[in-house]
Amino acid sequence: MKSNKIVASLGAAALMFSIFSFTTSRQIDTGKAIATSEWKNLKVLPQNISEDSLKGLMRGYNDALGVKCNFCHAANPETGKLDFSSDAKKEKEFARHMIVMTREINAKNFNWENANNPEMINVVTCIMCHRGNESPTKSLKETAEVKSVTEVTKPLKDAVKK
Repeated sequence: MKSNKIVASLGAAALMFSIFSFTTSRQIDTGKAIATSEWKNLKVLPQNISEDSLKGLMRGYNDALGVKCNFCHAANPETGKLDFSSDAKKEKEFARHMIVMTREINAKNFNWENANNPEMINVVTCIMCHRGNESPTKSLKETAEVKSVTEVTKPLKDAVKK
């Protein structure tokens, strides 16, 4: 009898845990919101972006371009720490331009409102052109070189198959 009560209690606890686990918010951003005044010099990104979302975007840019934070952000000459609000590096303005460019491409070329499955739309992102390189030109050259090798080796592979 006592074991039935324990099993029932554990079952009820598991049920409650399951219910609360699946009733979370459906919002993508669950990070803490930052007061508008806390972010300095955001010109392209929204002022009310959460810390988690901002860090996620920045890490995505790092990966897409194969760079570290100091590629766009200058160090404070007094402290040596990165001054994220500084516009001292031209790469930061280039990055802003590229963010706006990708937004415009996506807004103009993808029909979000009428899409049956908007989550399945493949949008333009940094990695599509940069592919882990600072310059998309370098990525395109690497792709062209790979293609050239493929074009050269394909007839050889076909000959071996025969």
